[in-house]
Amino acid sequence: MNILVLKPCCIGDVLMTTPLVATLRVAAPEARIEFAVGQWSAGAVATNPDIDAVVDLPERGRGRLAGLAWVPRAAWRLRWRRYDAAFIPDRDWRCHLVAYLAGVPRRFGVIRRGWSPFLTGTVRAGRAEHDVDGYIRLAEQAGLKGGGPHQLKYVPRQESLQHAHDLVRSHGFDGMPFRVALYPGGGESPRNELYHKRWPPERYALVADRLVGRHGGGVILLGDESERELNFNIRNDIPHPVLDLTGRLDLDEMAAVMQLSDAVIANDTGPMQLAVAVGTPTVGLFGPTDAGRFGPYGRRHRAVQSNIWCGPCFERGGPMAGCGAACMHRITVRDVVAVLEAAPG
Repeated sequence: MNILVLKPCCIGDVLMTTPLVATLRVAAPEARIEFAVGQWSAGAVATNPDIDAVVDLPERGRGRLAGLAWVPRAAWRLRWRRYDAAFIPDRDWRCHLVAYLAGVPRRFGVIRRGWSPFLTGTVRAGRAEHDVDGYIRLAEQAGLKGGGPHQLKYVPRQESLQHAHDLVRSHGFDGMPFRVALYPGGGESPRNELYHKRWPPERYALVADRLVGRHGGGVILLGDESERELNFNIRNDIPHPVLDLTGRLDLDEMAAVMQLSDAVIANDTGPMQLAVAVGTPTVGLFGPTDAGRFGPYGRRHRAVQSNIWCGPCFERGGPMAGCGAACMHRITVRDVVAVLEAAPG
């Protein structure tokens, strides 16, 4: 049996599909499982041992017209691969249409409400359920059940693990009693920009000072090249050892560094889900988005959700003009430290 899992974007969302993939692998060990994903997010599943092949899709781009133009291009890329079943952990009807046009006879997808003419089996995922649980129910809808416990999965390559060990050792972080990794940036993807998801940078410096002051050790700063100035300012406000790796790591190397950390604190970003997927205790900070649906999944991880009258606003089109990310400002340093220290190790 040839199985398609279709999830074009984005890194965090793709990582949240890995429990579904693991369920399919356990339930159908002889099947060939291929994962169709855009190039931006392909790294999130490139090393996954449950996947036989990663199929590159064209990026969808932003805007309605770009999304419609993407459909036939993506369907053509998949049509000749002869899949028996498709699992589409995505509410976007255009993804459902891609599987239909690709000629896949059995198509199982997530819908918001009503029904979809392009699917043969559906799961209605509501706000009261984490997206990961809804995705897993797609396999059950097809009569495929895998054992638990379910968790996100990312396996760094051996060379990336060695590189991470070398970085930690060369900067004197290998013998430290506590290493906390911070990802203060994020909020950008091929679909949209939502910088309102960022916690104030000065509070990242304060929470790092509080944690290292209590537990000893040092701070690892993570981010891409565009976040260099952001992390530079944070680094200068931390009176403890800091290993600034901003712009120095690819996704796989970042996963390896996170795996060597004792805890990760991050905004609602793909790297936050990456930390969860490598098994490091993670605290995610949420304001415009709903931690109940997108938060760190699993008993070792926690979310701090800001409660404000207008949030979470992401499902209603994003923040109002001039809101100033008031929800993120309501999350205090004390909140984050308390949640991290209460989380099981």
